[in-house]
Amino acid sequence: MAKLHHSSPTPIFQSHHGAPEAGKATQSEVFGALTKRFAPAEGALQQTIQLASSTLTLNEDFVAAVRNLEENSDGQLRVIAATNMSTESYNIVHSKIGGWDIFDDVYTSASLGVRKPEQGFFDRALKDAGLNAKSTVFVDDRPENVICAQCRGMQGVLFDNTDRVIQKLNSLFSDPIERGKSWLRAHAKDMWCISNTGIEIREQFQQLLLLHWTNDWGLVDIAQHNPPSGQWNCFSYGPPVLTTEVFPEDLDTTSIALLTLDIDFDVKQKAMNNILQFLNPDGLAYCYFDPGRPRLDPFISANVLRVFYASGRGNQLQPALHFMEDMLRTGAFEHGTRYYHLPDFLLYYLSELCSKNPDANELDSLRDLLCQRLKERMGSTNDASSVGLRLLASNNMRLTNTTDRRVLLDLQRSDGSWMGSLYRYGFSGILIGSEGAITALAVKALQGAHRDSQ
Repeated sequence: MAKLHHSSPTPIFQSHHGAPEAGKATQSEVFGALTKRFAPAEGALQQTIQLASSTLTLNEDFVAAVRNLEENSDGQLRVIAATNMSTESYNIVHSKIGGWDIFDDVYTSASLGVRKPEQGFFDRALKDAGLNAKSTVFVDDRPENVICAQCRGMQGVLFDNTDRVIQKLNSLFSDPIERGKSWLRAHAKDMWCISNTGIEIREQFQQLLLLHWTNDWGLVDIAQHNPPSGQWNCFSYGPPVLTTEVFPEDLDTTSIALLTLDIDFDVKQKAMNNILQFLNPDGLAYCYFDPGRPRLDPFISANVLRVFYASGRGNQLQPALHFMEDMLRTGAFEHGTRYYHLPDFLLYYLSELCSKNPDANELDSLRDLLCQRLKERMGSTNDASSVGLRLLASNNMRLTNTTDRRVLLDLQRSDGSWMGSLYRYGFSGILIGSEGAITALAVKALQGAHRDSQ
């Protein structure tokens, strides 16, 4: 019927095509009127409608997702179908495809006596079902229907893509934090990085971040717990992947380890003393414990600062602190760095530094600059990694960030996970991502945002 409407906007068709859907005429009466006007072969219109109905297919993924939501709602979720159909068309469709068991009630335009998107359709359906518009979500593939439903007080969801709609409904009707935790538990000790070229990478930095964000040893596989050297290596499970054959111990992995693991006092002090031997003339930390590889990434110094302040030795890295202030003041951090292509990693690291050291007056200027930059960048990007980092940083600084919270909820995948990149290789630019770490990040960020909103 929609095709006929599009190709034949004649007065007689326009006056009759909605009649059976609104219950004001039978299909036979409309077919008779159209036959008089266009003179097709007898029964041709009925046959066309029957053939069109036979091509209908069930969206099994969507039906399964709705059924899963119902089963996990403790009887609190009702699912109702509201469709523009004549009684005859509904009977045909109902007999052709399955999945109707997911609906508690079915309302057709014929039974209501009015069609979408007229306001009366929504008002009558809500009244008959005993529903409050504000607690109702309306899903439809036509924008005009979604717009009108939303204007009647419902929350509108446009069905433009099955995966996106399932994602949206999951975020509306299930607990995203619990879904994220369930995904993490289901993949415990098997969450590794993957490159944007599709190669799995078993590395320790990501495992340490995952532990740092969850504090759950049951999820991770840490290769080095307390090395006597006080130096940790990113590639401790086997040969380096997609990088140089020889990969030295690095200051970033070491810093995350010192902040996360229970390290012997003497080993921790030795590690910090070693770090002081690998600073450039400006007081910034090099990337590696290797004088033959003097790589510099300013974001790594933010992690190093966290380590030194946590041990009461922050005064030894004041030049690095001033450089952090300069990056925030000038906005230079927004370029990203050799390894950290996401600027918001710096904001997160510095928020940890500031929130864990509330009595350090020398951090006051940094706090002010950090809050300013966080407010500016809220909602600036929509990748799960950056959004999660900003939300977590906002939580640390006691800033309300509803924009990134909303985006992060929408980015949760149907299986409960999030995916995003963590860093990149300096020479090749290959991006390294992690479902496990980003899911842990998102869960922690949402937990903090939820507590702050209470």
